[in-house]
Amino acid sequence: MSVRQDAERDSYDVVVIGSGLGGLTAAALLAHWGRRVLVVERHDRIGGYAHAFTRRRHRFDSAVHLVAGGPPVTVGNPGIMPVLLDLLGVADRLEFHRLDPFYRVVLPGFQLDVPAGPDFLDAHVARFPAERTGLRRMQRLSTLLTREVQRLPADLPTAELHDSDFPLLHRYRQATVSDVLDEHLRDTRLKTALTALWPYLGVPPSVLAFDVWSLMLTTYLEFGAYYCAGSFQRLVDAFGASVTGNGGEVMVRTTARRILVERGRVTGVVLDNGQRITAKAVVSNADPLQTCEELVGIENVDGGYLTLLRSMRCSLSAAVLYLATDRDLGGEGMAHETFVFDGWEHDATYAGMLTGAVPALTVSVPTLSDPSLSRDGMHLVTAVALLPYDAVASWRHSKPRYERLIMDKLGELIPGIGGRAVLAEGGTPRTMERYTLNLRGAIYGWEHAPDQTTTDRLPHRTPVEGLYLSGHWTQPGGGVLSVISSGVQTAEMLTGASVLERPRPVPFFAAAAG
Repeated sequence: MSVRQDAERDSYDVVVIGSGLGGLTAAALLAHWGRRVLVVERHDRIGGYAHAFTRRRHRFDSAVHLVAGGPPVTVGNPGIMPVLLDLLGVADRLEFHRLDPFYRVVLPGFQLDVPAGPDFLDAHVARFPAERTGLRRMQRLSTLLTREVQRLPADLPTAELHDSDFPLLHRYRQATVSDVLDEHLRDTRLKTALTALWPYLGVPPSVLAFDVWSLMLTTYLEFGAYYCAGSFQRLVDAFGASVTGNGGEVMVRTTARRILVERGRVTGVVLDNGQRITAKAVVSNADPLQTCEELVGIENVDGGYLTLLRSMRCSLSAAVLYLATDRDLGGEGMAHETFVFDGWEHDATYAGMLTGAVPALTVSVPTLSDPSLSRDGMHLVTAVALLPYDAVASWRHSKPRYERLIMDKLGELIPGIGGRAVLAEGGTPRTMERYTLNLRGAIYGWEHAPDQTTTDRLPHRTPVEGLYLSGHWTQPGGGVLSVISSGVQTAEMLTGASVLERPRPVPFFAAAAG
């Protein structure tokens, strides 16, 4: 894949602003389907939160740990990911390692290795046999609800979410995970262990939308959890290569300064080098509030839409510690993915996070799946602590303190790790904001509460004709597979083509031609 710092032409069918997975997926499909595409990225590399970086011969993923499903397409793995990679012709560029176990949960006096697939349920039943019936009912409900979510037409208004078409979604659209678990399960310890994945979506079960949790859990259980060999930058680069291989262009170190609008319709963009690009449509993979207020200009955006954007709540951000160690973590029995909590009450954990404490960590050791990430034969560890952006007055001054806090907490899981770290580097919510420009350093877009998910999450279309949104701020939500699906939906709306056979709305280009 070749990237540029200037645009070859002055006119494109679509300009994509931002190269996170939502923007890159849309760009790759648009180019594959014959549109002239320009991707504009302000960073020196593409990928957004999926990009990787190297320190002293160690390759770290900045934020992505794993994904549901990977190539090849098989009868048992017909999900969007392998189908998309196969369609784009990049599946053979990538190798995915299936994780087993899927993850480990560590709570006071308790540890459970959780497999994906049908054994997921059995692992929990083995520890909580009295809840077998309730667990089966809950998992069946999650699966059936996910089927409804998966066949939702993109950008369907909530007013058109009819009970006759989507009975379960209509019933549970405003339900939290806790609401539903309380209907089926009695054991509070089981409820805590079962929902240990909630840091992947940013809010605890009492706040987390049940439909979003069901979608995440079901896709992992059906398609498996995978790590992309060589880091998730390989996946990013494969999408980028698909863009350029189909005649599109990718620019880095370039900022879109303005989205041009005339009489309510997008006409192009202006880049920071002064170049004026005309385009029939613009896809913004950037923060939608920044897109509308700074790029489009509030004078060109419906006031009600701006009010909606300003009323929505961001997800948490995170402080992250990246380290390399000469410890034999495989021999010590570490898992690829571990969720460790100080206590059994997820609400108390979340409350602690909101005050700036570190009562939980998500710990990833990707070298257990891919030793090549460290050329020195060491293990790499990434430890993530969810935190609000405004937890401290200055992240620059507080960064060393949080690096120590996370290292100390990690030492409770891996005793003595601090003394055996040959490299340690931290990131804060300000780091997340600086690299992505995401509002408040949000790592999942909007908070995954019921009033901000599914049909209540931002649609891809905006009130400005020809301006589309893609990424974790839009439907279907945050997380790698959802963000990729967002890009798929955006490209399908623009072209009328389809990755998976299902009903599509009238495409933008056909409507524009009419």
